[in-house]
Amino acid sequence: MFTLEIDGRAIAVTDASEKDAKDLLESIAEELIDLESEGGMIWDGTSPLTIRRATDEEVAAFDEAEMDEEDEEDDEDPVVVFLIDIDGLEEDDEDED
Repeated sequence: MFTLEIDGRAIAVTDASEKDAKDLLESIAEELIDLESEGGMIWDGTSPLTIRRATDEEVAAFDEAEMDEEDEEDDEDPVVVFLIDIDGLEEDDEDED
């Protein structure tokens, strides 16, 4: 598994292959320009992005998030799990219930 880091902060982890992880995580980073975490920007669009092997803790967070998913499909597409809270997502989830 691989992790996207911005300014030394782990942002997301994926189970994509090494070959696909960089493109996948960098495409997600582009979307982070418009999102916030804890009231601050996640990415300013210029800070360097780092793609590295995930730590054991990040793999555990990925596995826990995957177990929480109710989706029963056996999808072979790579999965990305955010390691930070994204402002506004919790409110959107509550609205759907």
